[in-house]
Amino acid sequence: MQEYIESHQTLDEMAGTVAAVIVFDYSYDAVVQDIHEIQHAYEHLVNSSSHVHHGNWCLETVHCTGDPEQISELVYRLRDFDAVKRVKLMVVDGTDSGHSIVDNESAHDH
Repeated sequence: MQEYIESHQTLDEMAGTVAAVIVFDYSYDAVVQDIHEIQHAYEHLVNSSSHVHHGNWCLETVHCTGDPEQISELVYRLRDFDAVKRVKLMVVDGTDSGHSIVDNESAHDH
């Protein structure tokens, strides 16, 4: 519970553009269509997602960039289903690294 409170207080205190990773697990058959609809509704935030199967459960990782309030809305929408077991959030704002998240000129080469 403490982690949940801290992550949302932090997100609520941020402004501008942030980067976030949302990790959640869910029962595939129960909510897969709803999960896809939510991700499409927030496609302006979602940069990429990764999905793996563990029996009837799935683990999904969603990478986002955007407004903290909208990312918070996305997290709340994902938590709204009984078939979603856990939703974890990690947020990085531009001041954490000293670089702007939207500044592509400071991006590194791979």
